Amino acid sequence: MTQIHRVPVAAGRFYPAEADALSKAVQTAFARAERVAPPSLAKPRTIIAPHAGYAYSADIAALAHTETAGHSYRRVVILSPSHKHAFDGMAVPSQDGYDMPGFSVALHKGARKELIGAGLVTELDAAHEAEHGIETQLPFLHHLHPKARLVPVVIGDCPVPRVAELVDHLADEATLFVLSSDLSHFHDLKTGGLRDLETASRIERGDLAAMRASDACGIRAIAGYLASKSGRGARALRLGLYNSSHHSGDIDRVVGYGAWRFSDPAEPVLSDAHRHDLLRAARHVLHLACHGRPSATLDMSSFSPRLHTVAASFVTLQRDGRLRGCIGSMAAHRPLVQDVVDNALRAGFRDERFQPITAKELPHLDIKISVLSRPAELSFSSDASARRAFDKGAHGLILTDGKHRGVLLPQVWDQIGTKTDFLKALKRKAGLPEDYWSASLRLFAFTSESFDDADRPRTRVMRAEAATA
Repeated sequence: MTQIHRVPVAAGRFYPAEADALSKAVQTAFARAERVAPPSLAKPRTIIAPHAGYAYSADIAALAHTETAGHSYRRVVILSPSHKHAFDGMAVPSQDGYDMPGFSVALHKGARKELIGAGLVTELDAAHEAEHGIETQLPFLHHLHPKARLVPVVIGDCPVPRVAELVDHLADEATLFVLSSDLSHFHDLKTGGLRDLETASRIERGDLAAMRASDACGIRAIAGYLASKSGRGARALRLGLYNSSHHSGDIDRVVGYGAWRFSDPAEPVLSDAHRHDLLRAARHVLHLACHGRPSATLDMSSFSPRLHTVAASFVTLQRDGRLRGCIGSMAAHRPLVQDVVDNALRAGFRDERFQPITAKELPHLDIKISVLSRPAELSFSSDASARRAFDKGAHGLILTDGKHRGVLLPQVWDQIGTKTDFLKALKRKAGLPEDYWSASLRLFAFTSESFDDADRPRTRVMRAEAATA
């Protein structure tokens, strides 16, 4: 049977039309991305990558795609907004693949057939004919995953739950989702930057209710993924955030670009270097506070964009294996590095169970940081069904009921043997009786990525300059 492939419509406008020039542009972008930060070790489930012209967004798109390097995917699902053709629902093309400058990409016909059969998409070539949101991703994907089959989906006027249903229909270990999206469009530099920071926070917190169509052209793809079963538990990591003014110099009408990766909540996402930076920052602010500078702050702009991901953390201080302070955040509400340094100060000086730490004992304290995944609410109707809803040894729990709130980190399993005892301890932590039950009681499960500086040189503190607040 003759294979029918689409010819590129964005070549020469969004990316080079000549094969050699396109290959060089992609390789250059990947080389720059690798210099910014090495890829994380955990296998991404999903990435968000921009789809603007390569002159503006190739470098940040490469930041997202390079996270998938070294991992195997049988198929890649690209979810793109429809920029030119208005229609209802989601659409796949009738062709068998894409002929790009210097390479071809084959469609995953089986997945297309499944989606059409399930009523999740329609076959509509008009939605793809002038669409650049898929084409711009293909050179990056071909460079890293040349054998992966493609499932290109253009999203029109489609409810978010419907997009989530498509994600859950295709999600498996061998599938990568690429959410093709730019961020804010045509604001002045200050306004656009603030809006993109708000959007980044919403994405990282999974705040679907606050997401607006003007946040990102691919907002339906992003919200649909976050609303899916796969996306609800995924860990987000910000890779980069900037706008078109970096290349154009125009600060009056900027377009925002961002890159993210999402992975299994049980997988670590921070490199050793980024863990070290967080631990060093925590020790440094404790050092400053112990020496009379409790209001000193760090230059947050000096930290990697990954450490600006909005996430919740706990900081634990120990001396000779005994607890010396522990304070944390139950919900993500600020950049991770800021959350860590603030919680370090609170653990050292505001944990009411202990006297404030001193300069003399600081060198003898071990610091442990736990970065929490996005909590997922559990469904249950009794204490017994609640115990079945979370995993022993893996999950931490947050309990809320009216004014009562409590949290137990996953590492508490080292001291507690059963789910029954874990729930009892959690209720005590929340100021409730061990046998308490109420229909209004809510439980949220999370995992944590934990690391410490127990093996550090004892006298090392951060050398970065601190500015007085």
